[in-house]
Amino acid sequence: MPFFSKGEEVDIAPDKSARFKCWDKRDRFFQCLSENYIDNSLDPKELPKVNEKCGEIKKEFERDCVSSWVKYFQEKRYNDLVRQRYIAKLESEGAQPLPFKIESIKK
Repeated sequence: MPFFSKGEEVDIAPDKSARFKCWDKRDRFFQCLSENYIDNSLDPKELPKVNEKCGEIKKEFERDCVSSWVKYFQEKRYNDLVRQRYIAKLESEGAQPLPFKIESIKK
């Protein structure tokens, strides 16, 4: 089962040190994106800017992380940014949090 973006076959999940290395590269890549005002690093329109400003860090991130994690982390970052901005917009318009927590209804 291929785990890494280099196409190599790995039968086990990354160990603790490999995960920490991946997370460090992810954090460095995301910091670079934030510093350069890039929200969606998967957007084809943004790719030239991503590669120009953060290309080396992106290569390290892709090299040191499982390929499925790379895509997941980038999608999650973008979705979290959109969510945070939407919440901020609602709050600026006077929206208040519900006084109770909504939980799923079990049948």
